[in-house]
Amino acid sequence: MRMKPFIIMMTGFAAMGVIVFLVAFGMTSGPVTVADDFFADLRDGDFAAAYEHLSEEFHGNTAVAELQAFAQESALARYADATWWHRSVSGDEGTLDGEVETRDGEYVPVTMYFLRENGAWKIYQIDWESEDPVAKPAVNSEDPTGAPS
Repeated sequence: MRMKPFIIMMTGFAAMGVIVFLVAFGMTSGPVTVADDFFADLRDGDFAAAYEHLSEEFHGNTAVAELQAFAQESALARYADATWWHRSVSGDEGTLDGEVETRDGEYVPVTMYFLRENGAWKIYQIDWESEDPVAKPAVNSEDPTGAPS
């Protein structure tokens, strides 16, 4: 009869684990939604909407025309889906690590950095790996010269 307290205790630990997971998942859902919406807007050619997902500092270093050039030249603009295997949020900053799948089946590793501005998550920086350095235009708010990062 000693098994019953053990089972109750293990069920309680499992329930707490699920609650912790759901809370953590919910806290990091904002950056995920912004990233997915950003890539979908680029794919759909809605550059003004995509631009609105960028932080104020990013706006200061990247014009809509540069974002459009990025969208037309980058594999990331052929967005089909994204998988985020690492998400973190600390205060008003967030990070996503994962990969973007393109419509032609290419997988592009991506790291995105976010800031919370006026209560909304905004993209601060995007880093990705591209086998073709020509296809990797600068989309990095820290490099206002436009040089590939």
